[in-house]
Amino acid sequence: MRFVVDGMLGGLARWLRILGYEVRYDASAKDNDLLTIAGEEGMVLLTRDEELHERAVAKKIVSALVVGETDEERLAQMASSFGVHLETNMGETKCPVCGASLMEKPKSDLADEAPEKSLKLYNQFWKCSNQNCGKVYWVGSHWKHIRQTLEGAAKLVRLEQR
Repeated sequence: MRFVVDGMLGGLARWLRILGYEVRYDASAKDNDLLTIAGEEGMVLLTRDEELHERAVAKKIVSALVVGETDEERLAQMASSFGVHLETNMGETKCPVCGASLMEKPKSDLADEAPEKSLKLYNQFWKCSNQNCGKVYWVGSHWKHIRQTLEGAAKLVRLEQR
């Protein structure tokens, strides 16, 4: 499943990338460009704009009007509507910033790119394969929040299914 996301849903774009999905996101993209990308590339259009959603449906483009206010609600909607899995796998995770693949790197290669404290505390690191981005990631203390958000979304899906 591949998504193109409108400028109001940057947070959702990052979450979907963390979950391993291909996501096109440009905060300044115009509605007509989003429709063209979704239609020509067979991507699902995600938007908070009712008019854009209606235009997509009229053009037979798969689209969702994202209604949730929290990350958990939005992710639950994606899981219910499109079968988005709510577990992370670092082998599939994309760079949340640019969407490129992540490559596992030995911490010895990252001495100048990751905080010294993180290099001491953690053993596994990943680097964005996009040379223009190059962000470095590790499963640190922030992953507690990531897990809680995904668990909250999964709980909402279970409640909805009752």
